[in-house]
Formats: sequence, C-alpha cells, structure tokens
Amino acid sequence: MNTSNDLIGLLLAKSSMAAQSKILYNSCYELGHTWTPYCSSAVKEVAVHGFLEAFKIYAPLYVLTALFKRRKKEYYLKRLLPEILQSTAFLGTNAFLFMWAFCAWRKVVGFYFFGNVLLCGVPATALAYMIERKDRRGMLAVYMGNVAIETAWRMATARGLVTPINNGEVLLFSAVTAIFMYLSRCPNGLPKTTLSGISWLVGSSEFSKEDSNQNTAIQNSAQNQNKTSKQRVPSIELPEFMQQLVEKFRTFKKHRTCQHRHSCLSYCYENPLKLFGVGYAIQAGVKVLGSLSKLFSNPSAVVKALIDRNNLNLGAFLASFLAIYRTVLCSLRWMRDHDSEAHGLVAGFLAGWSMGFYKSTTIALYLASKLAETMYMKGVDQGSLPHIRWADILLYSLATSFVFHAAVFEPHNLRPAYWKFLLRLTNNRFAHPNRDLLLDWKTRATQMFPDFVPQLDVKFCPSLLPSLEKINMKMTL
Repeated sequence: MNTSNDLIGLLLAKSSMAAQSKILYNSCYELGHTWTPYCSSAVKEVAVHGFLEAFKIYAPLYVLTALFKRRKKEYYLKRLLPEILQSTAFLGTNAFLFMWAFCAWRKVVGFYFFGNVLLCGVPATALAYMIERKDRRGMLAVYMGNVAIETAWRMATARGLVTPINNGEVLLFSAVTAIFMYLSRCPNGLPKTTLSGISWLVGSSEFSKEDSNQNTAIQNSAQNQNKTSKQRVPSIELPEFMQQLVEKFRTFKKHRTCQHRHSCLSYCYENPLKLFGVGYAIQAGVKVLGSLSKLFSNPSAVVKALIDRNNLNLGAFLASFLAIYRTVLCSLRWMRDHDSEAHGLVAGFLAGWSMGFYKSTTIALYLASKLAETMYMKGVDQGSLPHIRWADILLYSLATSFVFHAAVFEPHNLRPAYWKFLLRLTNNRFAHPNRDLLLDWKTRATQMFPDFVPQLDVKFCPSLLPSLEKINMKMTL
C-alpha cells in the first residue's frame, strides 16, 4: 500500500466481507456520502443542487408546453411560475429526502442491509410525490413504472435469466397499438382523454360512431383549436401547382363506408406529409435547445443540430404510422365492402412496425402501461376488479425506490439516459458511494467504477483506526 486512501479502501472491503449475515456496520460517511463526513453538509449540497437542476429542467419544459398549447396571457401571469416551482419542489425534495433517510437510518438503527435503499426510498419518494401537481402524478407514476420494468429486464438479462428479443420494442408497440386502435373503434372502448390523444395522431373519423358524445366533444375541441390557431398564426399558402395537385387527389373516389371527408388517396397521404414536418420540427427543436449552451463557443454546433439526418427519424415514424394505418383501413373497406372494429386491430398492428424508424423502449413501455391502466380502470368500472386507493403513490414510490436500489448496486443496468439524469440532479454524487463495500452481495456494484477510491478522513472512521494503526506499524518495521 502506498497511500492512506488505499489502506482505507482495503479495510472497508475487508470489514464488508467479515460482516455477519451480510450486515454492514459502516457509517453513512464510509458507505454513502464519502465526499464529506457531515450528514448535514451532504444533504444540503444535494438539496441545493437538486433544486437548481430541477428548476433548469422544469422552467423550459413548462414554457415550451405553454407555447405549444397556445396558453393565454393570464396563464403566464398567474399560473406558470407557481406550477414550475411546485414541480421543482417535487423533484428537488425527491433528491435530498432520499439522502436524509439514508443517514437517518444509520443513526437510528446502526447498520445497513441489502434492502436498505428500498426501505429508505419508499417513504422519501412518497412524500416528495405528494408535493407534485395532481394532474401530473399519474403520468409520473406510469413513467417510473416503465423505468423500473426496463431496469428489471436489464438486470434479468445481465444474469442470463432472459434472452433479449430482436426488435422487441417494435413488436410490443405493434401489439399495444393494435389493441388501442381496436378499442377506439368500439363503443365506450376508451376514455375521452385517451381518444383525444389518439385523434391528434390519426384523426377522429375512425372512432365508433355509436359513441357520439365523445366523438362530438373531440371534434368540437379540434375545431375550436383550429379556429384559434388560424386567428393567432397566419396561414401559409402553398404554391398554386401544389394546391391544384391536392385538390385533384381530393376528387378521387372513396368507399361508401368511409367517414373521412375527401378521397381515400387524399386521406391516406395528405396528413402524413404534415406529420413528417411536425416530427422533424420536434426532434430538431430538442437538439437545437440542447446545443444552445455551445452557441458562443461553437456556433456551428447549432447548425449541425438543425440539419442532423437523425432529425428525420421521428418524422418518418409519425408519417409512416398514419399512412399505413389509414391505407390499411381504406383497403380493407374496399376489399371486404364493409367496415368493422376488427379492421382497427389489423391496421394498428401493421402501423406499429413504423417504429422501426424511431425505436424507443420508453414509448413502447409507456403505451403498454397506459393500456394496462385503461383495462384495469374498465374492470373497476364494471365491478370485476377492486379499486386500490393510493395506487399511484404506491406505484411511484415502489418503482422509484427500486430504480434507486439499482442505481446504488448495479448502475450499469440502468437506462443510460436515466443514469445521466440522476448524476445531473445530484451533482454526480450518485457516482461516489463506496461500492467496494457492496461486493459481498455479489452485485458487480463496482463495474462502472473499478478504480474509485473514496477520499475518506480517518478521524471520522473510528472503526478502522485500530486496524489502520497495526498496518502502519508493520509498514514502518
């Protein structure tokens, strides 16, 4: 050994191996906040940085959302800042309460065990969750459930318990969209909010006509939004030859059972072209926002972000999904000479393969979770399934605690983007626990940090002083 830090690292590892029943008696300083021996300083640092980063995340998110939804001036003056601060408080509290619970457990109980992260994380994340706005809680619970499922899948794959499926996210997305599109064509098949989201992508002309109340509400909402958009945004005139071409396509035939306004050809390919532009604008806009920090040091980075070929992926995904979905529906009506709810099942499944342009496990899992939630709520409404109170709180707290557990014991199995998010939120402190102490549980905790040695102050490690003195005496002899 050449340094005291190496000696401390060795002693900590040995003390872990000697722990009876896999119990760790090391302090929260030796195991967790290795950058400072003071719990109050550790909690304060994580809290301050967490709240600042949370504000940096939510401020532009809320502003862009408000612009996209064309909020009125009253919203910006009265509601925008309070909503930003409320979500900021939720995320910042999430970060520092977990650190506080970790330290409080050690001071009260005196030891750590394998499930401590889960045990400390559940109440901490549940309390933080209650701070967030009610209209965002369900979405957050479903999102964290998705992250937990993906993390569990990665952990099982790393252990050889399951075998990954090629294009598995595409297959899952296709199956889920098939069911969603089938239900959208059935009377009372989906709730109004879900139908509204689907209508943004595929339109409402394919919905069940028997469910007139929901359809009327959705169509009126869309019409009002279009009127408002026309009032606020000047219309863009197409060149005359393109207008003539569009009008020509609209005069072609459509099947007698088709509910869309113009011809089948126009219906299948006119709106997909618009969606391609929307998808490109969204993906390019996100990349441009991410490169604004380099505007002065490297201005060309903004231009490169704008013309990046990968910006086409989202547009291709959205456009091909709509084109395939509508083409299959119209083709089936022409071939079978009648319409059917089952057509949505076929069209949704085939359209789902368009995700090959923009593969996303996150989107596939999110939609699968929303489908499970929809089916569960239908069962509750029918009286065949029990209603679980506080289900969203339980889902969020358990899922988030499980993800935190993975972040401590095996961060290599986390979704890379979420791991970067945790590092950003905690000022990289999630990378600083002394994971050598966790090797006794055979979790490969140090796989991402094989050379990390905590810079511990021996004065605050009294349990290691006798062993350290003996080693120093041997080295001097």
